[in-house]
Amino acid sequence: MPLSNQLRLYWANKTINYSILIVITLLGVVVPAWYYQLNTLIIPLILGVIAAALAESDDSFTGRLKSLIITLICFGIASFSIEFLFSTPILFALGLFASTFGFIMLGAIGPRYASIAFGSLLIAIYAMLGAHESTNLWFQPLMLLTGASWYYFMSMIWHIFWPMQPVQQSLANVFLQLANYLESKSNLFHPVSDLVPQPHRIAEAKLNAATVTALNLCKATLLTRSKRGHIDGASDRFLNIYFLAQDIHERVSSSHYRYQELAQNFQRSDVMFRFKYLLETQAKACREIAYSIRLGKEYQHTEDSIMALDELQLSLEHLQHHRSSEIRGSLAQLDYLFNNLATVEKLLNNVNNPDVHRLEEDVLDDTDAHTLKAMWQRIRANFSKDSMLFRHAVRMSIALTAGYGIIQGFDIERGYWILLTTLFVCQPNYSATRQKLTARVLGTIAGLLIGVPLLTFFPSQESQLFLIVFSGVMFFAFRINNYGFATAFITLLVLFCFNQLGEGYAVVLPRLADTLVGCALAVAAVVFIMPDWQSKRLHKVMAEAIDSNKTYLGQIIGQYRIGKKDSLTYRISRRHAHNNDANLTAAISSMLAEPGRYRTAVDESFRFLTLNHALLSYISALGAHRTRIEDESTHQLVLDTHRVIHKHLEVLHTQLHDHCVDCDTSDFSDPALEQRLSEWRDDDDTSARMVLQQLHLIYRMLPELHSLASKFAVRVSN
Repeated sequence: MPLSNQLRLYWANKTINYSILIVITLLGVVVPAWYYQLNTLIIPLILGVIAAALAESDDSFTGRLKSLIITLICFGIASFSIEFLFSTPILFALGLFASTFGFIMLGAIGPRYASIAFGSLLIAIYAMLGAHESTNLWFQPLMLLTGASWYYFMSMIWHIFWPMQPVQQSLANVFLQLANYLESKSNLFHPVSDLVPQPHRIAEAKLNAATVTALNLCKATLLTRSKRGHIDGASDRFLNIYFLAQDIHERVSSSHYRYQELAQNFQRSDVMFRFKYLLETQAKACREIAYSIRLGKEYQHTEDSIMALDELQLSLEHLQHHRSSEIRGSLAQLDYLFNNLATVEKLLNNVNNPDVHRLEEDVLDDTDAHTLKAMWQRIRANFSKDSMLFRHAVRMSIALTAGYGIIQGFDIERGYWILLTTLFVCQPNYSATRQKLTARVLGTIAGLLIGVPLLTFFPSQESQLFLIVFSGVMFFAFRINNYGFATAFITLLVLFCFNQLGEGYAVVLPRLADTLVGCALAVAAVVFIMPDWQSKRLHKVMAEAIDSNKTYLGQIIGQYRIGKKDSLTYRISRRHAHNNDANLTAAISSMLAEPGRYRTAVDESFRFLTLNHALLSYISALGAHRTRIEDESTHQLVLDTHRVIHKHLEVLHTQLHDHCVDCDTSDFSDPALEQRLSEWRDDDDTSARMVLQQLHLIYRMLPELHSLASKFAVRVSN
């Protein structure tokens, strides 16, 4: 790779690019403070920078300016309130409870406001850390706001010079996740007679969830550069590539047949290996697309996957000429698979010219609240004990107020680190809290063990200021991917900052003790205050997944009458189906991290996840091959089959959501339907046969889904 490309790739790396911004920002604080010997300013200025960076979210220039103003207002209110109420503990405790609850509920408006709310709580606790040393009412809040303003100033300059880099990074991540997903799908094409698809399906579901998350983040990034969902200008090309990625995802997530039957029927043929190799080369192409998007270069599609496709076609033609009656049906499935992957190949080849794939309705679904009325309605809608946000707000308010009570009751001088730890560790559910807890404790211990010798070996002010900047940069570099490392570096930063005031060694034991107390409060809050055990809500997540699959299928069947249209309504239903499948995967994973007594029906949950993901895959195949069916009798059979499946899915939703144990499905069952579908599977009309085959696969799944739903209904009722 040429050196220029290597340097551009480093610059395009999100972590490296952001780290350079943090380096410049921290140097802008530390160097002037060192030069003018203003050691007392270092701590509040750096804490202001950290709070601002943690509260920031990606946006357009005008969106950033708006967020910046709102954030600084919230920061000012939070920090000045601490100074006003610090000397009156009772009022302080009441204010802490109310402000914590209010700021967290502010997150109901959207992710941007959730980030601002978190940053505001953080700046309030940072103000508490130095309130006892504040010389007057104005000094510390102004220093914190100065640090925050300095970071936002540098961030705005960064955005002016490189406005599209977040879009490129998020879109590149979509193709990286698609590559992982394609590689996972290729594992299903290993021709062994005893293939067990469930482990592969579970792995697929997890990778599909990661792909869906990447698509959602990319959509959010594009929305910030839109006007109510409409995008013009520099982002337009990336929007078309995003739509193309959505289409690829629909095709990659589709399943056309039972893989164990294909593996058994073609275990002595090379055709399955050729499918596997084609998927692997397409995964490689997705990685190259991601690389090109990051560098801002034109993507050049290689010959590898084209040759793999040609060789696969020749292999299929050979099988057609030497086919036996036993594999006639299975060979038709391979044809559907080939056509699907050929279309994926065409889409990958069009990445460099995405306007070819331009949609008639190229607008994004803008779900943001844009008016004060809409914002208030979202907040009010979450004032319910069923809302996870409301539960988290109550939990966090009580935990932080209890932490303040401990500080006052035991007269702990540096006790506000208890609140800081609780704020970071206490998450909306037990699984996430446990992950943060382990990382926080281990990271703090590691930071202290490393920090004490460093204080001894590097006593000079200049060396410690260098370590402050280095620790700050490493904190942000590891904050997302490795919270334990991030905690270790922020602990080092705290030690070196307080050492500038001559208190480096004095904060070692308090920091460790406060971390342990804060972690204990966070865990107690999650376990005992309105806990959100996944097993208690898993049936609702399953019901939502079934309901969104039903809607998605309905949208697809409608297009077999009018023809293929990637309308906004269709894309919304498709996204909801994949989102709810990802939510189900996350809910089951979270349940497995909870204490044993709160886990229920683990095997049944995984089986339901497998079946739901298979159901979504079969529906996706119907979506991938949307075309108008001209024959009226064929279309009527499709409608009859869909009507029965639709009613079954409605009953499944009722079983799961309303705990219906004895829901009756006999009144709309059609004993002759499966026979009619089986007869059509050998028809010469390839398009109709594929549609009816997919509906038949879905229809065959329904009895087991009903059985599992009844078991969950019984467990919840008991």
